[in-house]
Amino acid sequence: MKKQKRIVNTIGADSVFTKTGIDTQGDYTEMETVLPRCGKEALAHVHPLQTIRLEALEGALGIVLPDRRLIIRPGHPFEIPKNVEHSFYNADEKPIRFKSTLQPALHTEWLTKEISAVKQRKLSRFMSVIQHSYIFSRVQGEYFRSDIPVFFQKALAAIARLTGVHKSVSAVF
Repeated sequence: MKKQKRIVNTIGADSVFTKTGIDTQGDYTEMETVLPRCGKEALAHVHPLQTIRLEALEGALGIVLPDRRLIIRPGHPFEIPKNVEHSFYNADEKPIRFKSTLQPALHTEWLTKEISAVKQRKLSRFMSVIQHSYIFSRVQGEYFRSDIPVFFQKALAAIARLTGVHKSVSAVF
């Protein structure tokens, strides 16, 4: 399988899918990510239907959970259970590399591609939130942002459909 490079989050991390849902018959998706040195955390979010296993390959990966912050280093993976709010950040003085395994695969590749496309369109912050909400609505509860109540994300998805914003989002595969 050819590896696909994608910008996958709001802090500009470059990621490559090393295993897709097709490769694993839907069991899991795996990505390697290079996270630049920055003080910014990824957006807090929830995967209600997926377990996430994070493993630092080079450098120190910071993980933020509702009840604590921790730093993982190579050789010490960490698993985040389904439906646990989390974010991550570079806890090192240089770019770091880490692996994410999301199980089951669900629509992770499509979701990643569409979130990346929103970032590349560089819309206003409000329009980006509307597009994100519509994208999340297409994957039926697989992913939610933590900074906006779920009921409001669903309302924004409806606004996307009414205003035609949804036309810029590709069909779910």
